[in-house]
Amino acid sequence: MAYILELLSIEHDKAFAKYQPKPYHGDVVLYRAAKQLKGIIEDPFLGWKDLLQGRVRLCEVPGHQQNILHQPHVAQLARELIADLQTAQQQCAADAFKDATHSAPAASIAPR
Repeated sequence: MAYILELLSIEHDKAFAKYQPKPYHGDVVLYRAAKQLKGIIEDPFLGWKDLLQGRVRLCEVPGHQQNILHQPHVAQLARELIADLQTAQQQCAADAFKDATHSAPAASIAPR
């Protein structure tokens, strides 16, 4: 088992070295722990700012990076995520309706 984990670690390191992230132009909600580890440079965007080209909303969740996926913090994260997904679905539906009503040809009645 240790041998397999070592091989996976080597492959992970190779993939990490080759990966070149590209800018993302869509809107983003960045969930982050409210408490950051001491000694880390304070960056509200957690290193993503240069890649995020659209609108970015920061959402701080109580807790540390190590415990935001545990109760009680995960409950708050879930509430935030559900609200954001509902907002995105409503916006998507509104955009689809707007596109459908603007792109549909106008009905015309031919004269007799």
